[in-house]
Amino acid sequence: METVPSRINWTDLVNESVHTADDQDIGDIEAVSRDILVVKRGFINVHRYYIPVSKVDGWDGNVFWLKVSEDEVKRNYERDVEPDPYRYYVKDYPYYAAEYPPLIVLPQRYARPAYSVSAGKEKKGTYRCDICGRDFASDVEFSDHVKTTH
Repeated sequence: METVPSRINWTDLVNESVHTADDQDIGDIEAVSRDILVVKRGFINVHRYYIPVSKVDGWDGNVFWLKVSEDEVKRNYERDVEPDPYRYYVKDYPYYAAEYPPLIVLPQRYARPAYSVSAGKEKKGTYRCDICGRDFASDVEFSDHVKTTH
């Protein structure tokens, strides 16, 4: 399990994922000011949410959490304007400087899965079909199975 540093800067969280109180991913942090967090969702059809810092629950080391629901964010905080780098800290445009409020560090709500890698080549059944559960002795046999069966 990752440990979260006790002193995290708001500016270090730019590009981190933001989830609402109802566990909906609403985008990534694009910019921060002392009072407002700007969350950007999408690349072509862009949505920006200007969320007051008072609506922030905290950071759990993986996800930035809000105290409000996705519906409330969309209803109250969506704006169609890019953040001004003179009024917000925007990565690659560090013109804005401010003293930020303390950031609350939460216990982890989401843990990234731990994947283990085994040598595998030495033992039979290394290649398992995740669709039907059958094991195969070689990658060629497994590939043929997937092509012909699924």
